[in-house]
Amino acid sequence: MKPLAAAVAGLLLAPALGASDEAVALVRRIEAHHRAVLDLTARFTQTYRSGVLGRELVERGTLWVKRPGRMLWEYEEPEKKLFVCDGRSYYFYVPADRQVIVRDQAADRRAPALLLAGEGGILDRFDATLEGASADGRRLRLTPREADPEMESVYLEVDTASRITSIEVLDAQGNRSRFRFERIRENVGVGDERFRFKIPRGVEVVEG
Repeated sequence: MKPLAAAVAGLLLAPALGASDEAVALVRRIEAHHRAVLDLTARFTQTYRSGVLGRELVERGTLWVKRPGRMLWEYEEPEKKLFVCDGRSYYFYVPADRQVIVRDQAADRRAPALLLAGEGGILDRFDATLEGASADGRRLRLTPREADPEMESVYLEVDTASRITSIEVLDAQGNRSRFRFERIRENVGVGDERFRFKIPRGVEVVEG
C-alpha cells in the first residue's frame, strides 16, 4: 500500500476502532446500572411496522420489571392484553380472545426480555457499535453473534444515567418493533404479587 493510501486508511479505521471501544464501555455501564436496579416501572409505547405490508401498529401500556427474571407488560390501548413473566413461565393473555399462551421462560429470546432483565452478558450475545447521539443520550447498535431470524439488528437509546429508554428490533423479514420507555422509576419496591398470573376460568390454554 502506498504511504498516502495507508495514511488515509489509518484515518478511516481509527475512529471505527475507537467507536467500538466506546460502545463496549457503554454496554458495560448499562449492565452495571441494571445490576443495581432491583425493580422498575415505566410507561411504554410499542410501535410495530410490517416489512411486507408496510402497516404500522401503535400500542401503549405500563411495564413492571423485578429481578430475577420477572416482568409484566400491561397493554392498555388499543386493546387490553397482558404479557407476564413469573421467573419460570410466561403467559400471554388477550381477554377478547379468551386464550392464554403459556411457554417456558427459558425459551424466551426476545430482545426486550434479554436486555431489561438485568442479567448481563450482552457482549456474549451481541457485537456493539455506536450509532451516534439520541435526543437524550447515546444510540447503540447490537448485532447478534449468531444468526437469529428474530433479531437481525437491535438499536438501543441510552440516557445519561445509562438507562435504556428505547429498544428497536429489526428482523430478517424487515419487520420493526420499537419500544419507547417514559416515566421510568427505579427501585420503587414492586411487590412479587404483581407477577403472579392466575389463569382465568373458561379460557383456552395453549402450551408452547
